[in-house]
Amino acid sequence: MMRQHFQSVLTIALLGFVAWGCGSTTPAMPNPITEPVIDQPGRYIVRYRDSVIEVVLDTKFAASSLGDEWLILNAAMSGMTGGATTVKRDLTSLRTPDGRTIPMPTYREFNAAYNDLASAARRAVLASDPLDFTRAGRRDCLIDFFPRPGSGRASKTALHVTKNQLCVGMLFFPVSNGVQPGNWKLLIEFEETEAVVPFTLEAD
Repeated sequence: MMRQHFQSVLTIALLGFVAWGCGSTTPAMPNPITEPVIDQPGRYIVRYRDSVIEVVLDTKFAASSLGDEWLILNAAMSGMTGGATTVKRDLTSLRTPDGRTIPMPTYREFNAAYNDLASAARRAVLASDPLDFTRAGRRDCLIDFFPRPGSGRASKTALHVTKNQLCVGMLFFPVSNGVQPGNWKLLIEFEETEAVVPFTLEAD
């Protein structure tokens, strides 16, 4: 009898833990969406959702590359509207811990620096975690702002993504005084709103 009671209590506790874990990693979206919902499903993963876009950032490689002259982020993006959401290169930027705003570089600037970047870009791909854990069943696509030189893929100036797609790719930003620990923000401007995706880089 005591054994059965213990097993019942253990089962209830485990179910409660699973429910708590699911709730903590996937907060419900309000309807209508009036404020961004930001959560952290993993130590190096930040997820941002508002009425226009969902952005997931993996900052593991960036956190391990403090002092480098380029900040590299593994990113995933999906639309949140009935139509396509447009993310423009020239309306995407980075806010540094000391308040500077760094625009996303042009592909020509990225290409000119690629000889120095190539090794870090390869290591960033190897270090990155999959970001397709959110809203399963979407079609894969690429964030082709920075295709590898020589890959045959054309660089895009804008990404058009729907809620039925999940586009992934690396984002590159030059940081003149080196990547520093602290609170950073990825900024994406739209016609009427702006997505502000906060993330923190800390020395291990």
